[in-house]
Amino acid sequence: MYDAIRAFFAPLLSWPLSFLYEWTGSYVLAIFLLTLFIKLLLLPVSIKQQKNSAKQTRLNAKVNRIRQKYANNQQKAQQEIQELYQREGFGAANMGCMPMIIQMLVMIGLYGVMYKPISSVLRFSSEKVEAMKKVMATVLEASGESGKRGRSNVSMDEINILKSYKDFSGELTEAIGAENFADLAEFSEKFKFLGLDLSVTPDKGDFNAYWIIPILACITAMISSIYMYMKQRKQNPEMAKNPAMGCMTFMSPAMSLIFTFMFPTGVGVYWIISNILSFVQQVLVSILYSPKKVIAQQMVDETVVRRSKENTTKLRVENEKK
Repeated sequence: MYDAIRAFFAPLLSWPLSFLYEWTGSYVLAIFLLTLFIKLLLLPVSIKQQKNSAKQTRLNAKVNRIRQKYANNQQKAQQEIQELYQREGFGAANMGCMPMIIQMLVMIGLYGVMYKPISSVLRFSSEKVEAMKKVMATVLEASGESGKRGRSNVSMDEINILKSYKDFSGELTEAIGAENFADLAEFSEKFKFLGLDLSVTPDKGDFNAYWIIPILACITAMISSIYMYMKQRKQNPEMAKNPAMGCMTFMSPAMSLIFTFMFPTGVGVYWIISNILSFVQQVLVSILYSPKKVIAQQMVDETVVRRSKENTTKLRVENEKK
């Protein structure tokens, strides 16, 4: 399932990433702009979720009264709550996992692109990529090191080529041509962030400069998680009584820290960029579509609809009298 999702989304994202790289001349800037573009595409989903959250805040008092009224009959309480939601046009499903699922699908596609920078960004043909893989495999086999890679590293083939292409410069030049090798060498120099090689996976056992990426990924995820937790707790005080919410607040940053030690630095840099943009988006959406503003607009809309219905009814009665 994972491979199918990645195979579907990765090609869709590789073309814009390649274009942005050619336009900016910077791989990290291209990743930033692509992530920003995706966030903008998903902005309507975030706005809808914010509006639904505000509507839920408005309905909390009514929901609590229903639960108190039917405290001894949970089934009846749930039925009344669902009927309330239907009358108010509140979509409880929109408060669920759908926005997160959409973002996860896009993330899987981006990972597929980032693990194949040579074919996705440089747009090397599959024949050239396979030729480079064959060169690497042949040289490693001759040196007796091929067994160290293992099948689990197949997805890292293009990353490994970028990491060690200088060790196979002669063979690679012969396999793909001098011009393509020059493009590969130039791209390898730009495949960096703050001087860090994006193809390198941070070493958990040896503290070094690459640790800054997992640390930043954890910090940026923590800031975003705490902000969301505080906002949701303010909108729904009952949420503070649920220990699971506190656990989830720290779970995401912890997972960011762990996973960025498992993947190449390039993935960690994407994670940092995504966390920062998500936080900025959360703040802007919260300001522009604050619960007070959304609820006020909903009340205005409801008043307009109610008066329209009243006028329609009044006109119909008058017509019937005539």
